[in-house]
Amino acid sequence: MIKISKTDTVAIFAYNRPSHLRRVLISLENYKIPKAHIFLDGPRNKKDKILQKEIIFQVKYNPFIDLKLIRSSKNKGLAKSIMLGINYLSKKFENIIILEDDCVPRKEFFLFINRVKSSNYFKKNLNPICGYQFPQLHSKENKLSTLILDYFIPWGWCVNAKLWSKYLAYSKKKSQKTNDNLVNKISKICLKKENKSIWSKKFIEFNLIANKKIIFPNKSLIKNIGFDGSGINSSITDRFNTIYSKSSTKRLIMNFKQNNKLQKKQKKILLESVKYFF
Repeated sequence: MIKISKTDTVAIFAYNRPSHLRRVLISLENYKIPKAHIFLDGPRNKKDKILQKEIIFQVKYNPFIDLKLIRSSKNKGLAKSIMLGINYLSKKFENIIILEDDCVPRKEFFLFINRVKSSNYFKKNLNPICGYQFPQLHSKENKLSTLILDYFIPWGWCVNAKLWSKYLAYSKKKSQKTNDNLVNKISKICLKKENKSIWSKKFIEFNLIANKKIIFPNKSLIKNIGFDGSGINSSITDRFNTIYSKSSTKRLIMNFKQNNKLQKKQKKILLESVKYFF
C-alpha cells in the first residue's frame, strides 16, 4: 500500500469520460490508494447525463477505494471546476494531489510526490510538484531523480495549500505583464479561441513571477490518454506519449539545482506544443 498522509488528499476531476476515469481508478486500486475525492462537473446535454450515470456507478460501487463524490448540478467548465475543487480541499488538507480523468498515474508517481514532500527543499519553498515529463526529456535509465524546471504542466501534480492561497490572491488581480514569450504565446492562443476553460496559463504566470520553480521527475510518471479526440481543449496527437521505464524506488536522487540546458529544451518543446492543448 502507498501511504497518503492524513494531511494530504487525492483529487480527481471528471466530466464525461467513464472509460478514461476507469483507467485512472484501476491505477489507484493497483497501488492501494485508500481514499480520493472525485469532482464531477455538471452535464451540458443528454449525452453527458448518460455518460455521467456510468461515472456515478463506478464511484458508488467501487469496493477498493473510499471515493467521495462531489457533483455539480451545473456545468462550470474545467477551469472553474478545478479552481473551486482545490479551494474546497485546501481548507481541509495541507497538500492536494491532482489528477484529471485522462491522467493515469504510474507506479512511482505517488512515491515520488511523497519523497519530494519530505525534502527540506519542498518544506522551505512549497514548490508545485508535477508528474508528467515530455518524451524528449524522459530518461530511460533506471534512476529516478528530480528536475527543476520553470514551466508548470497540469497533468498529474501536487500543490501545497499555503501556495494555493497565495495563487488565489494573485488570480483575482489582472495579469501582470511579462516578457516571457511562452506566456505571451499562450495568452494569444486563449484570446483567439476565447477559451475560458483554461486556468493553468495564470498559474504558470504566477509561478514565474513568484520565482517558484517546478519540481519534475526525470521521466514521466503520468500517462496522458486525453489526446484521442475525447477532450474539450485538446487535439488528437500521439506526440505526448511516453513509454514506461521502470525505476528503482529504493532511492530517489534529490537534485534541486536547475539544469539550464534542460530548461531551454522544455521551453522549446512547450513553444512548439501549446497549440495542441490550449
